[in-house]
Amino acid sequence: MLDADPRFLGWLVDSMRSGLVAIDREGRLATLNPGAQQLLGLSEACVGAPARDALRERPELLRLLESALDGRERPSRSELVLEAVGARPALTIGFTLDAIRDAAGEIRGVVFVFRDLSPIERRDEQERLRDRLAALGQMAAGLAHELRNPLAGMEVLAGLLKRRLASQPEELVLVGELVRELRTLARTVTESLEFVRPVPLERKPVDPVELLEESLALARSRVPFSGEIEREYDEELPQLEADAEQLRTVYTNLIVNALEAMVGVSRPEGHRLVLGLRVRRAPRRFDASLLAELETTVADSGGGVSPELRERIFHPFFTTKERGSGVGLAHAQKVVAGHGGGIEIDGEPGRGAVFRVRLPIEAVP
Repeated sequence: MLDADPRFLGWLVDSMRSGLVAIDREGRLATLNPGAQQLLGLSEACVGAPARDALRERPELLRLLESALDGRERPSRSELVLEAVGARPALTIGFTLDAIRDAAGEIRGVVFVFRDLSPIERRDEQERLRDRLAALGQMAAGLAHELRNPLAGMEVLAGLLKRRLASQPEELVLVGELVRELRTLARTVTESLEFVRPVPLERKPVDPVELLEESLALARSRVPFSGEIEREYDEELPQLEADAEQLRTVYTNLIVNALEAMVGVSRPEGHRLVLGLRVRRAPRRFDASLLAELETTVADSGGGVSPELRERIFHPFFTTKERGSGVGLAHAQKVVAGHGGGIEIDGEPGRGAVFRVRLPIEAVP
């Protein structure tokens, strides 16, 4: 047997992407690797402390660890929801739990290996949403076609009525309002049809900084903004193989939403729009390789979005705006999904919202 470097085991544990927690049979925290520290919000200083003290804010995890000291066989794989603690959101984790035995078979402790399943859950939810959108799209397309002809007819009739009432100003005001509402309805129907049609992509090399700056200029031409604009861009950013026009529409709509979200929200320190571009690496779902992604963030200092609305905000025809069609964010998600990426929203109510658009760049080993 080859002599192993005594530091090798420590390197192995520290290099694991999964979290690893172990307690000894006296209930002291024996091991807490960096992955576990990050996911649980603990520090290496907790090692050696009683698990009941170190994990007092994670009672569900503590109960699992202590119960495993009885030596009974546990399921090889399971899932657990760790409740939110302070600013840390709730986590769904997949884990294995095993007793640590010595050469004689006596229990010396318990090891808990786990991984955050939240990214996988978000991808699953996006896939389910795409399935729902496909079914809803077929129905919406049929309804839109049925509505367009009657709407066009009503607008023609309203025009005739307007000419007949030319000498009656008070009635003309009402007819004008009717025409405006009909046009709003017709625009919503047209947007719905655009939404349910497949998105044809014309991919070309795109400079992400240039694209985001163009989107910012377009958004500011629509919504005046006198607050602070911050840019958090990586120094070296790769080009995207993407449809610049489609993505420009997505980014412009996200920035317009962010600017509008800050209107009417009082901030003594002033408002701030933060745009970000960075390269990140995310694990692939079915193998051990990594996917390089370009993450674009649009953060505002508005009123934020409640968790309840966050679940519905990408659903088609759902809107919190007085005159919104509810198609914009659903279409944005459709365009991003067509590029093989994902879009999500984060932030706390009252403290602003953060939209994240992640687009794949390349696979790396």
